[in-house]
Amino acid sequence: MPTQPVRKFAISVDPDEVVDFEEDLPYFAQKFAELGFERVTPYKFRYLDRECTLTADLKSTIDGFELWILVQAPDMHEYRLAQIAEAFCASIVAGPNTGVHSKTSTAFSNRTPLD
Repeated sequence: MPTQPVRKFAISVDPDEVVDFEEDLPYFAQKFAELGFERVTPYKFRYLDRECTLTADLKSTIDGFELWILVQAPDMHEYRLAQIAEAFCASIVAGPNTGVHSKTSTAFSNRTPLD
């Protein structure tokens, strides 16, 4: 079976650039638990199913945390990214290696929710 491509996106309170969240770790742990993610390390959460793997990485900053989502799947799974962004009242910002050159819309949130 071939390896699926990995794409990286930021979830940000600013729709045009990556901006950190000022919340603490328990806030992220609760949100990701509600979305069905398991905690892998203090700063990493993972969601697995037959279609894709989503890994959320928190990058510590002076003011809080940047939130990056890695998607390993045949496509970008925009609806899953939209659900994560919606849970954090934020936007999806295209990251390196995504093939996307502008922010991604959160208009896909009407799809099947993460279980």
